[in-house]
Amino acid sequence: MSAAVLTPGANTTLPAAQRIRVAVGWQPTQVPGMEVDASAFLLGAEGKVPDDAHFVFYGAPSSPDGDVRLDTDAGDLIGFEIKLATLPARVASIDICVTIHEGQARSQRFGDLERVFARVLDGDTEVARFELPTAGMQETAITLLSLYRRHEQWKVRALGQGFVDGLGPLARLYGVEISEEQRPPPAPPKPDTAPVPAPAPVNLSKVTLEKRGHSVSLEKQQDSGFGEILFNLNWNQHSGAKRGGFLSGLLGTDSSAIDLDLGCLWQLENGQTGVVQALGNAWGHYQGPPFIVHGGDDRTGAMAEGETIRINGDRLSQIRRILVFAFIYEGAPNWAAADGVATVRLPGQPDIEVRLDNPSAGQGMCAIALIENDAGRLKVTKEERYFRGHPEMDRAYGWGLRWVAGSKD
Repeated sequence: MSAAVLTPGANTTLPAAQRIRVAVGWQPTQVPGMEVDASAFLLGAEGKVPDDAHFVFYGAPSSPDGDVRLDTDAGDLIGFEIKLATLPARVASIDICVTIHEGQARSQRFGDLERVFARVLDGDTEVARFELPTAGMQETAITLLSLYRRHEQWKVRALGQGFVDGLGPLARLYGVEISEEQRPPPAPPKPDTAPVPAPAPVNLSKVTLEKRGHSVSLEKQQDSGFGEILFNLNWNQHSGAKRGGFLSGLLGTDSSAIDLDLGCLWQLENGQTGVVQALGNAWGHYQGPPFIVHGGDDRTGAMAEGETIRINGDRLSQIRRILVFAFIYEGAPNWAAADGVATVRLPGQPDIEVRLDNPSAGQGMCAIALIENDAGRLKVTKEERYFRGHPEMDRAYGWGLRWVAGSKD
């Protein structure tokens, strides 16, 4: 059965599958200085998101129940895995959009590309595709597809609707509260009632630390602290193709896997030091010292999000510094092939991105970033320094730990 080729306004019925995949791409794939993002909006019958958590994008890569997930490391494609069978009834449709990051500020538009496209797949079988020529387009945002329910059946409609503004204004159209917008002060609470705190708005900005030694400091936005700080590492799971994820079959990843492990050295204000990592089952603790916990070891590539360390930002006053590192536990020490990217995420703050884009051959360990308590501020510095192993890195940063050979269960 051949795939349905859609034109703007056309639709087709989706197969009765447990899940489908939508892959989004554009040509040419590389335009100097242009950054294209994809997002999905899970909408109710009125065409608005039920809440901000139903907006899936680079800053929030999964819907609340995990029914829609984003994979940003699939080569020149950005993909969504959508579990149609388990989507709650209040989700009437899902709009798939593409946007140019800071397109207006950089005087970029979709007319600078030849086309954008979306492909809908059931397993590895393409069931529908939509290609939109973009020559002459002045817009910086496009709604490509809409997946929607009709008589207990899912269908897909090609849209190709462009918007002059970028992701922020587009998200507001769908009912998402964006932190970039100035708001009037809230009305005072009525007597004898306690004010209800508003949920934190979605922050679309992101900061990229380009060179070693570059840093950024963030002020806490609530009295209790920074909330949960997530340090995520994602990488190419195979030496010849982008990281596995759900598009690995489409992209033909068949080379040897790289087992890249995330960990950190920590030092508390009382001088206590240690390590959090999968090696030796040193998983850490979130509520108690060191207030850092490992999110789990990804040895098979099944975790599309890579590996994550969680830091209790409400206890930052008890933490002096954290050196986040990665090492290649299995596979050739080829950091260029791994193409790692680390992202620091915390509530109400811009994402901080650290790319491992200056790899050193033959060294199995990389000190990625240093996180410090800077007089109550959260300071993140790009390190990207490569070492033979743990002892060499420890000496370079003066941690003073004793190291013995270890293994993972």
